Amino acid sequence: MADNWIDDTYKRAEIERREREDANRQQSKEFFDGLKNKAESERAEMEELQRKTAQKIHHDNSVKRDKELNEAKQKAMQQVQSEYESKHGVNSDKTDGINQAWSNLAKGL
Repeated sequence: MADNWIDDTYKRAEIERREREDANRQQSKEFFDGLKNKAESERAEMEELQRKTAQKIHHDNSVKRDKELNEAKQKAMQQVQSEYESKHGVNSDKTDGINQAWSNLAKGL
């Protein structure tokens, strides 16, 4: 009978040890799953931030390009008009308006 008591005690101790190991394993798994989820969340947040930053940079560069292109077009157009007016002696409506304004100003003095 003593052997049964010892065997039962040993079996219960072994069962308790396995249960503690299982509980520890489960706690460790939950802890590391939590770390993994947090890291994934932070990675996704960083990717979204990088994507938004890239979009903003692209948009800003597009706006800057369009502005510089329009300025270059206006400058080129003014240069062509000026050359055409001086070469052919025909003023544009804008130049005629400016000349008329100067004329009116001079008459008023």
